[in-house]
Amino acid sequence: MGGSRPITSSSSPVMVLGVAVYVRLWSIDYTISSVNAETLMRRRESDLANKEAMDESAVWRYKYDQQVEIAAQCQNDLIEANAVRVVTLLETLVIQRIRINLVL
Repeated sequence: MGGSRPITSSSSPVMVLGVAVYVRLWSIDYTISSVNAETLMRRRESDLANKEAMDESAVWRYKYDQQVEIAAQCQNDLIEANAVRVVTLLETLVIQRIRINLVL
């Protein structure tokens, strides 16, 4: 039995070191996994915020497009009204010139 004691006493520190290395590697892997979980959680939150911002941007873009259409229609109406008024003024001017020429 004396021969087995040196093997046990020399293998015990090796086994303790092996367990210590295993625990250390496990803790590193656990830390990396928890960091990845936090990163994924932040990524999901960022993606959700980005999606909400894009939805809000689309709503504002739609409102902007509606206002552009309204402004374009108003501008066209004004141009048409001004054109009619210019024609009416020109006709009035021509009539007045004719009357002036007839009087002279």
